[in-house]
This record gives sequence, structure tokens and C-alpha cells, in this order.
Amino acid sequence: MDKEKYLAKSSKKNQYNEESLERHTNKLINLFKDFISKYGKKFTKKEIDLIMLACEKHDLGKLNYKFQKEMYKKSKLDFKENEEIENFYKEHKNLNPIPHGILSCCFINSNELKEKYGFDKYDINVLVTSIYNHHNREFNSDDYVDIFEEIIEKDLKVNAKNYGIEYCNSIGLSKNKIKNNKIEINIEYQYNFWLKFIVVKGMLNKIDYAASTYLYNKKDTGLDTLELTPDDASKYVEDAFKIKKEKDKNITFPNEVQEFMGKEENKDKNIIVVASTGIGKTEGALLWAGDSKTFYTLPIKVSINAIYKRIWDENYYDKNKFTFLHSDAKSIMRKDEEIDDYQLKYIETRHLIYPLTICTVDQLFYFVFKSLGTEKYAATLKYSKIIIDEIQSYTPDIISFLIFGLKVVNDLGGKFCIMTATLPPIVKYFLEETIGKENIKIAEKPFYKKDNEENIIIRHKIKYEEKDFEYNEILEKAKNNKVLIICNTVRRSQDVYIKLKEKNKQNTEINLLHSRFIFKDRKIKEKIIQNFASTKEKRVCRHSGIWISTQIVEASLDIDFDILYTDVCSADSLLQRMGRCYRNRIYAKNDANVFIYNNKDSKKIGVGTVYDKDIFEFSVEHIQEYNNKIFTEEDKQDYINKVYDIEKLKNIDNKNSYYNTIKKNIKDLEIFPIGGIDKEDSEKQFRNIQNITVIPRIFYNELNEKNIFQKYEEAFGEDKMDIIEKIMNYTLSAPLYFEKYCIKEIKNKGLEHIFISNSKYDKELGLIKELDEKLEFENRCI
Repeated sequence: MDKEKYLAKSSKKNQYNEESLERHTNKLINLFKDFISKYGKKFTKKEIDLIMLACEKHDLGKLNYKFQKEMYKKSKLDFKENEEIENFYKEHKNLNPIPHGILSCCFINSNELKEKYGFDKYDINVLVTSIYNHHNREFNSDDYVDIFEEIIEKDLKVNAKNYGIEYCNSIGLSKNKIKNNKIEINIEYQYNFWLKFIVVKGMLNKIDYAASTYLYNKKDTGLDTLELTPDDASKYVEDAFKIKKEKDKNITFPNEVQEFMGKEENKDKNIIVVASTGIGKTEGALLWAGDSKTFYTLPIKVSINAIYKRIWDENYYDKNKFTFLHSDAKSIMRKDEEIDDYQLKYIETRHLIYPLTICTVDQLFYFVFKSLGTEKYAATLKYSKIIIDEIQSYTPDIISFLIFGLKVVNDLGGKFCIMTATLPPIVKYFLEETIGKENIKIAEKPFYKKDNEENIIIRHKIKYEEKDFEYNEILEKAKNNKVLIICNTVRRSQDVYIKLKEKNKQNTEINLLHSRFIFKDRKIKEKIIQNFASTKEKRVCRHSGIWISTQIVEASLDIDFDILYTDVCSADSLLQRMGRCYRNRIYAKNDANVFIYNNKDSKKIGVGTVYDKDIFEFSVEHIQEYNNKIFTEEDKQDYINKVYDIEKLKNIDNKNSYYNTIKKNIKDLEIFPIGGIDKEDSEKQFRNIQNITVIPRIFYNELNEKNIFQKYEEAFGEDKMDIIEKIMNYTLSAPLYFEKYCIKEIKNKGLEHIFISNSKYDKELGLIKELDEKLEFENRCI
């Protein structure tokens, strides 16, 4: 056999032809060389050498006889058998094939690497471990103790010589430190080993995927670049504002916050900026990003879509070079007329090739659990900048994951920018303790939005009362105002809606929005509420009325109401809710426009379930200090400082307290074993998924009568995606406890995660706990 006869890939119908090992390896090398031309300064020479060697050697284990025979069979090519090797495997007919990544380690010559590259034993450990585990395959080496050397001598060495390689020895395998997802390394060295490992293995996985995936191989030569070359985001923003200033001479650019973020001396630093909503933090973040590869993260999908559209509409970046990523991204890309090939765009987005990506943090940060297969995210962040918007809106679990993740980013050489309207002292404390105060630059003062006379804009005056909502008062105010009511739980919002409907004698418009409407109904409601309470100067709808909702409107919708009524809640949620009232307008009336009610029913207001008990109690205690007063932007940060005071939170004697949760999570992640949990489990743990996907039985019956599930089984490609979207339109997300109101999951492959609910679904109220007695069916699990 000559080199071209050894295959790395078999042919696949309608995708690509078989590919030789030589050709595949050269693809990886060329991709990495192109990458280094863009990002070489972000890597040390040793890191570059290790990654290049990983690319060269990662698939050499495919030279083994069994693998080649299988590749030829799959490609329907004639295979020339070797009688001696055939007889050897006939003697051991029950021997399963050894994963090629493991056999590839036999081509690593430690002595040569030490002499040629100056590697020490730790460098070689990292290289071997990266190659051994570049595919996560189950393999028990104990089953091969007696036969392994024979396989090398009688198979691998023979084919290696035919390929032109002289060195082949099992010594390389002894350098591997992760076997079958189990760590074999001293705990004190684990973190430093992992940092090196994620760079080499992460880059190898990233490059190998780019060279292997069929979408790239549609092109004759495969993908010719691993990364699109970044543009200078700051120049795009500056050019956009030059055009704006020609139309409006009163525009100030850059303002104070943008000037701080755009300073050259700050562009290569980790920075934290506290600044008002609507002051121009997005533009400031892009000025800070400059010509770096950048990830812009936000907590909510709707916010991501909005920022993506804003950057697109404002021409803040090359439209061919930025993208967005969250759980619904593929579906949205599919409907976007601006995207020619949505499947290619989505795969390239998932592969992180775009210079600017707007995404949720879970798309990047679940590498913190050190699961095999997540290393490419950390490796990519090594040469990137990452923007974390509104960090205070995350749960203590996710905050701790983020802080540890940002430590890894910093230690690898990446940079981060945290920008927020309010910064809880506890978050600042753990950032500085974990990452190092010397590694973070915090703006000396918060940046607040001001009017034309340089006065900080006043938007809210609050009133706090310890009772239930004044329903008649709400209806009276709604005659001439747009009134928003935010409740802490779905059940509470449904109850408030019912009470207002009962008392509504003047036919005031009353609407309800929460997470337990099916996707189809929720989308319609979201569109209506955004038209009803548009933030634009000329509102689409000028009439008055009432909307009742839950936490889903805190950050996800760009709306602006005249008056806010809210259940008392945690400080961060309360400030987010205030952002839905007089969002960018100046409030100059004497009466309050934010009414906070505490009915002291802990179940209804979610204490201990929706909100941390201690944070909730501190929030209630301190908000009363501002009762019947103007609540300024400075007051809001002052309020956050009091609620999240580090000393106060430290002194709570509860192992599950807010402070102890963050501290314990960060410590646990530092010593968490490499490969300790599967990639899929790490994704679930990061998101802390506590919900199930539910389809109300009434809609399941309708779809079944139309043979939708049968059509799903028979459909392919675009037709199947159309049917999936149609089914998902009738689903919603419900808490885990709703499982007891459901029957068995749908059995169609790909839809098994959907539960069929026997709870009532009301067009006005959404899904409710009570069972729908009109529906009778078998196998109810209640």
C-alpha cells in the first residue's frame, strides 16, 4: 500500500467521498497554519508545537488493519487482505477493535520530543492524553493487557512501516493521564494540567471537526479556514456615529462610559463597568472588543435576538461575520431570509468560527465541569474577549460557574468585560478573590444616564405596602395609563387576573402573560404587549389597559409602562422590573409610579422556591427605607449594596446560604475531576434544568387526529423540521412537579422528552394545575 491507500474516512451517501489519512492530516495542518497566521500571538511556541504534533499524530492509530478493512468495506472498495494479520485476528476472534485514538499514542516518541522540542514529562503527558481522548470512546485497557503488545507488533508496526513510519511503541500510552473518563493525576497538579490539556485537546477537536464535517467537505478542498478574520468593531461603531452626528448634531459620542471602555489602555484588560440601562453600554462593549474575536453574552434569548438585530440594523459589524447562538438559533436562522444556507450558518456558528457571536452563557461555559468534549469552548476563549451583560440577573449557581469560568479564561490569556446596571458586592468580592484583584480593572465610578442639563435622570418613585394589591385602584389608574402587574409565581398571576376580571366594570383591557402558555399563544401575546407598551417615542398603541405577568418580562421584553404594581421580590428582580416602567423617560410627577406589595403569603410570593430566603428578607427590609421617595440610580446601587453586603451574607449560619453556595461551588469546581461527568450531564447541570416540556392533552389529541405524529415518522429534512416546529408550537415549559399530572412521554424518536399533560389549558389563563376531567385516557400517572 502507498500512503494514499490508507483511509481516514469512508464515503457517505450524498455527503463526501472516502478520504486518505494523508489528505485528512494535511487538512488539519493547513487549517492550523491558517489559524496561527491570525491568532499565533495568543499562543506560546510550546503550545503551538503541541497542537501541531497533536494534529499530525491524532489519527495514526487508523493505520491498524481492522480499521482499514472496515473503511474499505463501508466505501465499497476492494481491500487487499494480509494473510498473516488475518490469521492473528482469527485466533482472537472475540477481540473488539481498539479505538484509534489510543493506538495513535504508540507513535509518540518521548525521547525525540524532549530533544527536538525541549518538552518535559508534563508536556508529553498533555500531548498523549489529548490524543488518547480526542474521541470519547469507552475502552477498558485491562481486557487487553496480555494481547496489546502482540497487536502492536503483528498489526500496527507492520502497517506503520508500509506508511513510512519507523517508530511505533506502547511506551507512549503510559504517559496518558485519563483513561475511560477516570483521572490518574495528583490533585495538586490537576488544575495546571487541565489548563494545558484543554488548550491542546480543545484546539485538536476544533481543527479535526472543521476538517471532517461533511458540510465543509462539499467544497473540493474542504474548509480553508478555521476562523473568519475579525474586523475592528470599534471602527464600525465610530463610522456609524459619524453618520448619526451628520443628521443630529446633539448626539454625544463617545460618552463617559464609551470613552472608558474604548480607551486603548483598557482594551487589553479585564474590566467591570456599572452603568445605567440605555446609556450605550453595547456600543462601549464593541469599542472595548476592537479587532478581537468576541463573544457577547446575555441571560435571555429575546435579548440576544434584539442585540443581534440592533448590531445588524446599526451596521456595527460586517453582516457576514457575526452570528447568534442559543437553543432556538437554528429555528430562527431557518426563517431568516438574509441567510442563504441556514444549516451551514448554524454548524459554523456551533463551531465558533465567527469573529462576533451573541449568545447565552450556557453555550460556552459548561466546560467548567471539565467534561471530555467541552475543551474546545475554553480553548476558543483563550484567544477571545467575552462580554458578560447583566451578571446580577443570574442565580448564585450560575454566578459561581461564571466566576470560575472567567478565572480559567484569564489564566489561559483571554479577556472579559462585565457590564451591569447594578453590581452586587458579593459578586465583586468573589471575582476579586477567585481571579485576583490585580487582574481586574473596575471603573472608578458608576455611569448614570443624564438629561441635557447633566442631571441624572429620575425614572421612579416608589410606594411600599404590606397587603394585597388594591384591585379597584389598579382599575382606576388603568383608565388613563398603561399598567403592568408583575407577580412572583404563575399561579399568583392567574389569581390576580381572575380577580381583576371579576371587578372590571368599565371594560378595561386586561391581559395575562406567563411561561405556561403554549409557544404559539405566548408568541402572539409577546407581540401584542410589545406593541401595547412600545419603547419607541411614537407608540404603536396609545390606549390604556392592564397587563399581568411574571418574571419572564423582567429582562426579556423591550417594553415601557406608565405604572408598575409588583409583588415584593429579591432586589435584583425588583430593579429589573422597574426597568419595564419609565424605561427611558423622565418621571416628574409627585405620585408614585412603582407600587410594591407584600401580602406576606410566602407560598404565593415564592420565598424559598423562586427566591433565596435570606436575599428576599434583606430585600424587603431595605426597600422600606425608600418608601414614598424618589428612587434614583444611585439609590438603586445603594440598595443592592445593602442587600448583598458581603459581611452580612458571610455571617448567615446556613450551608446553603447565598454566600456559601457560591463559595462551595467555586471550590468544588477547582478540584472537580477531569472527565468526572459526561458532556450532556454538564450541560444540564450548568442550566440547572428543573423544567419539563409539556403538550396539553387537548392539543395532542388535535394533532394526533390530523396524523401529525405519523407524518413526522415518514418525513425527512426540511419537511421533518416543519412538522417539529408545528408540534413545538403547542408545547410549553412546566416545573418538574407537573410530571405527576402527565401521562407517558411521546414515543416518536426525537420527541421522547415531551410529556402529555392532563391539566386544564385555558386560552386566557394558560396551563393550570387542575386536571381536565373532560379528557379521559389510559395510563395516567397521577
